[in-house]
Amino acid sequence: MKLGRLRTIRGTIEVVGGVGKTNLVVADGLINVGLKVQRFHLWPDNIGALSFIGILALDALPGGVLMDAGDNRQIGWTFGKNTSIISPQRTILDPDHIVNRDLFLRMEGTTDGTYNYMIECQVVGLTDDEAIITIIKETSQS
Repeated sequence: MKLGRLRTIRGTIEVVGGVGKTNLVVADGLINVGLKVQRFHLWPDNIGALSFIGILALDALPGGVLMDAGDNRQIGWTFGKNTSIISPQRTILDPDHIVNRDLFLRMEGTTDGTYNYMIECQVVGLTDDEAIITIIKETSQS
């Protein structure tokens, strides 16, 4: 595995009915190039938002999904709650995953509104064998 430059993915996601979802990275067919997520930030654009839960996943997650470390598709979790002041956001990232194809952000059980996200990734060069192992880990390892 060869580490390359830093890449930042950022934007906004709209939450309606407590749910928001977006596809952040779309498979480009370059299996020998991946992204290692280093940091995951998520915050409301409105300080009045009460709470939020964000899940980074390697596959589209169905509705009603919970933060589940046993689900190999999920590689990052973040959550926060506002009180009279903004409480610190808590983020957990699995350091042993490479995004080789798709990356999704799903928000569940979240106050409606617009949220900002910023994901810092390290570009990773993979050998053919490493790429195959990474793709297998995306869906079949439990």
